[in-house]
This record gives sequence, C-alpha cells and structure tokens, in this order.
Amino acid sequence: MKDSEQILNVYLSHRLHLVDVAAGIIGCRARAEDIVQDAFIKATLVQKKGTEIQRPVSYLLQVVRRLAIDFLRFGRIRNEIDVADIAVQNLLCDPRSPETYVGNREELAIIEGVLASLPDRTRLAFEMKRFGDYKLREIAVVLDLSIGRTAQLITDAMAACQAALDNAAPRN
Repeated sequence: MKDSEQILNVYLSHRLHLVDVAAGIIGCRARAEDIVQDAFIKATLVQKKGTEIQRPVSYLLQVVRRLAIDFLRFGRIRNEIDVADIAVQNLLCDPRSPETYVGNREELAIIEGVLASLPDRTRLAFEMKRFGDYKLREIAVVLDLSIGRTAQLITDAMAACQAALDNAAPRN
C-alpha cells in the first residue's frame, strides 16, 4: 500500500475520533472538522516530501492536538465575529424599517458605552485592531506588550461588547 493511501485510510477510519479530539479542545465541532482536514493535508504534504510516518494514527492525533491548541492561542482573534463591525454595518445598511434603524443605533450606543468604560490600553488595542486595521504585532509594539497579552486585551474588549449586547433589553 502506498504511503498516501495509508494516510487516507487512517484519516477516513479515524476521522470521527479526530474530530471529537479537536472539538474537545476548542469547543466547536464545525471548526474541529476544519482542523482535522488541515491535519490530513499536513500529513499528506509531509509524506509527499518523502518522510515516512511510522504510526499514522498517533501522528494525526498529535497534529490535530497541535492545530487545535494553535487555534485557541491565535485563531480566536482572527476568527471571532466582530460585534462592533456588525453594529456599524447594520447602521450603514439601508434599514427596512424605522424600528430596525433605532435598534441598530441602540446597539451602537451600547458598544460606544462599553468601549468608553474599558481601560485605556484595552480600548486602544481594540480600536487599533478593529477600526485601524493594525496587526497584533504592531499594536503590541505601540502598547509595549506581548502579542499574547495584546490578543487577550482585544478578546476582553470583544467579550465586554458581546456581554453588553446580550444583557441589553430585547427589542420587540
């Protein structure tokens, strides 16, 4: 059996277990599916370079774990739904009704209030990332922080905005 067929057979026969492992780490089954597919591609590329994989099941499990941990470290910032951008886009869209317009304005006011209440570095990091389109490393240099700490500040701001929107009185 060719090496590529061996990896394919292992992938197909253990895919559900690999997805379970990734989902257990990141907490999202849909993204876990992506991680498992990425792991398969990485394993295939390693074999194409001529490297023999002795224990393909163990190898794929390790790649899945590492990709899932990398997602937790770095992916959340890149893949997080930006509630502030959604509120701004909703405001700029042609509203279907006056109620929608008012609701969008209320959401934007909530986000503005949350941002004003955040510590300066947290607010500045969030604004630089979301409105200034700066990269994490650029923000980290400006704020004299590590990239990890900068990412955490942005995540904290995002979580504060989302929590405020979730706690706002529902619109009728």
